Amino acid sequence: MFATDITLAGDASSTRTYALTSIVNGKAIRANASVAAGEAELLTISHSPPAKGSSAPTRHLVRFDLTKVNATSGLSQTGSVYVVIEEPQNTVTTAQLQDMITQLKNFLSAGNVAKMLNDEP
Repeated sequence: MFATDITLAGDASSTRTYALTSIVNGKAIRANASVAAGEAELLTISHSPPAKGSSAPTRHLVRFDLTKVNATSGLSQTGSVYVVIEEPQNTVTTAQLQDMITQLKNFLSAGNVAKMLNDEP
């Protein structure tokens, strides 16, 4: 099981601590308590096993949500980044999934993320 509080480094010298706020049905939500009032920074970790008798994969999710107040409209807006790992039953190995995750981490360089956010194909 993950620690109750998870501390992660961000860009440059920023570090955030996400404290556990709830666990319900395989979904754990942690929040960064040091954000401004009316804003939120959440880390969600969840697992969705297939229904009994199903051949569907188990889904594992890690998600970051950042809610900020738009200075112009005054409305709250949320940006999200997340990874879903689908683990098929008895086919793709843990080692193969780990290799795919390494490829994804290597792909997510600052340059490639900038290209994605500029809608480059």
